[in-house]
This record gives sequence, C-alpha cells and structure tokens, in this order.
Amino acid sequence: MLAEVEDAMIERCRRVVGDHVQTIEDLPSGWTAQLLSAALRKVPGIYISWGGGRGDSDAQSATLAARYVVYVVTGHASGERERRRGNKRQVGAYELLERIVPALHTLSVPDVGSLTLQSVDNLYSDQLDRKGVVVYGAAFRLGMTFPAPFDLADLADFELYTGTHRIGGEDDPDTESRAELPQ
Repeated sequence: MLAEVEDAMIERCRRVVGDHVQTIEDLPSGWTAQLLSAALRKVPGIYISWGGGRGDSDAQSATLAARYVVYVVTGHASGERERRRGNKRQVGAYELLERIVPALHTLSVPDVGSLTLQSVDNLYSDQLDRKGVVVYGAAFRLGMTFPAPFDLADLADFELYTGTHRIGGEDDPDTESRAELPQ
C-alpha cells in the first residue's frame, strides 16, 4: 500500500514533466546531506519520500494520516535565480512545481485514497547554495487504512491437534496427545 502510493506519484510526475528531468525516483528517507550528494549528479530531479504519518487512536482499524513529500532539485551554473526560474536550456524548480503540484493534488490511488496538498516549502540553505542547487519540498497528505493482518479464510482448517501435558510433579513423565479432527 505505501509503495503503491509512491509508484503512483512517480508515474504521475513522469507523465507531467516528461524528459525535462534526469531522474524521478523514491527516497528511503527524508532529505539528507548524503542524498543531496547523490542528487547533485542527477539534476534536475524529482524525489519522492514517504514521511510517516499520524494514527487515529479513536478508529476501530489501523488508520493513518500519511505524509508524502516530493523534493524538486535543480541546479544551474548561471546562478540561484536560474535554478528557481530556469532558462532556455534547462528547466527551473518553479516550472517543475507548477506542473507536479496540481498533478498530484487529488491523485487517486486505487484501494488507498486521494492525495491532498499540505504545503510547499523552500528548503534553501547556505550549503545547498554553495553546491549550486535549490531544493523545494511539496508535502501531500493521504488518509489510509491498513488492511486487516490476515483473512480468516486464508487460514488452514484445524485438522490436527497435538499437545504435551504436565500432570503431577517434576518426577512424573509428560503426557502427549494427538487427535485428528474430522472435517
């Protein structure tokens, strides 16, 4: 279920940005310095991460208000303004956000739910600026219910009973029983 949402988001991003980015992929966690170093080799890029969520303690089933974040990363040698706005040679972060945010807002994932935009954040830092990139994060929320842990129909029939019983004290031998139950 969690991976299905990531996959649907990646597919939708591919559809709306086409070949304007080098990569669209999922991340194992939130944005880190190590991930930034890897992303620098693939700019412009779009990265999707499941950011966890909050459970509903009053619900009868395991429900979650999940948070997914889409990171947009662009880099231009021409400077910070071009990283945001793009130029004739390369797409900018604003252009990507203007395509993916409306495309993901209300994206319906079958048997899970629909995404809704929660926020868009400028993740500017001096470190990013020195590396020649800008990063924006667009967060979406999605109410989801985890499936039941198992379906009772999937369990095997109770056909055989075996047991070891302790009767008496430590010096008394254990009693074992076995019974095949008719179906």
